[in-house]
Formats: sequence, C-alpha cells, structure tokens
Amino acid sequence: MSSGISRVMHHKKWKKEEREKMGERGVSNVLGYTLILGVVVLVLTLVFAHTYSMVTQAKDKVRYESMAQGFEKIQNMVNYVAYSGTPKRYVRILLNEGSMSVTRGCWLNLSVYSSTSQAPVYNLSTYTGAIVYSYGSYSIAFENGGVWLNSHGYPTVVSPPRIFIYKKIINNQTIFFMALTILRGNGSVGGNGFADISVMFNSSKVKVFGPGCVRINVTSDYASAWYDYFDSLKNSGNTAAIQATIKGKNVSATIYFSEMVLTVYNLNVSVT
Repeated sequence: MSSGISRVMHHKKWKKEEREKMGERGVSNVLGYTLILGVVVLVLTLVFAHTYSMVTQAKDKVRYESMAQGFEKIQNMVNYVAYSGTPKRYVRILLNEGSMSVTRGCWLNLSVYSSTSQAPVYNLSTYTGAIVYSYGSYSIAFENGGVWLNSHGYPTVVSPPRIFIYKKIINNQTIFFMALTILRGNGSVGGNGFADISVMFNSSKVKVFGPGCVRINVTSDYASAWYDYFDSLKNSGNTAAIQATIKGKNVSATIYFSEMVLTVYNLNVSVT
C-alpha cells in the first residue's frame, strides 16, 4: 500500500517538474524571441537612419550643384550687362526651398600706390552688394564678380571673380586686372517657387595706374575662399609680387604691378 502511494507521489512530483521545465522553456522562448525582435528593430533603425542620412546628403548635393549652376548663370548675366552696357537683363532660378535675397555683400577697401609716392593715388571703400541663396548650413553668393559657396562653415570658390594677373614674358612686366562689380538693390524670396533676378546697368569707369602696388582689404563671410583665390594668383604672376594674409573674416592682399587696369561697374539689382 505504501509503495502504491509512493509511486503516485513520485508521479505527481515528476509531472510538477515537467510543468516547471515546460514553463521555463516557454519563458526562455519568449525572451529569445523578444531579444531577436529587439536586435532586428535596432538593425532596421540603424539602417533607416543611415539611409535617410545618405538620401538627405544626396538631396543637398543635388540642390547645391543645381544652385551653383544657377549662380554661374547669374554671373554670366551680370558680366554681360556690365561689359556690354546692355540696359537690363533677368534670369529665373528655381529656389528648391531656401531663400534668396540681395544683401550688402562684403566690405571692400582698396588703395592704389604709385612707385614714386607713399600716399595713395586712389582710394575706394564700399560694400559691394551680393545676391545670396541660403538653406540650412549652406549658402551660395554672387559677391564682387565671383560665386562663393559656404558649406558647413567651409567657404570655397565656385567661379572666380574678375581679378587676375597677366605676366608679359618679353619685358617681364606684371599687368594686374581688376573688375569690381558693385550691386545696389533689394528683394527677398523663399520657398519652392522661382526667383526672378533682374540686373540693370547704371555706370562704369576705367582707371589705369603706373608701376606701383594695390592694397586690398576684404571683409566677407567667404574670407578663407577669398584668401585662397588671392594666393592662387601667385601661379600666374611673380610670387614675390603678391602677399596675402587672413584674420577671421578679414583678408588683406598687397599686389605689386607694372601696370594696373581697374574697372568699376555699378549695377542695380532686384530679386522678386
């Protein structure tokens, strides 16, 4: 009798242990599935974040490549109006978000010295005016004849200004050409539509100077790009004839020449 009771008790104990083991296996399975699901969700989140970042960067790249081409059109239009004296021209640019406006541009101070005098023979101090497109941490500007890009705080030259040096090999003369484009106007637009930029000729003047030097000070949001451009002029002239320094947003350049041709164009501009 006692052995029967013992077998029954043993059977119940075995059943209880089996149920506990099955319960443990069930909990383990649930934990395992939860852990796998968590890993899958984490991987998908990381993939999505990376893909979204890549797509955003690609969209920004396309946007600014397109806008850079648009600003080269603006540069060509401004040059055409300035050099030909055409009364008025306009170009339409797709904004693709962001905003475009006319600003006061960079501050320019220019002093020309002759080789026979310590006092400047010509001075010019002015804001040049600029057409600027901004979106997020990017900006593109037509400023003083050039197209400049500032991407995440790193300015570069997209299309250079009309400032260059010509070296005469025969008599070793350094000819310095500088065309200043001064814009005056107003207007601002933003969104996904189009911006109409119109440019109207106002006046121009040409000055030719002797042997001497010119000292140029530029204060600009694209200062490091201006410095890089002045420094690049050494490749086209006598390296000893060009000295450039930069401090913050201010760039100073001293250029020695045998002859200097300076042209100042005054244009009226509007953005609508």
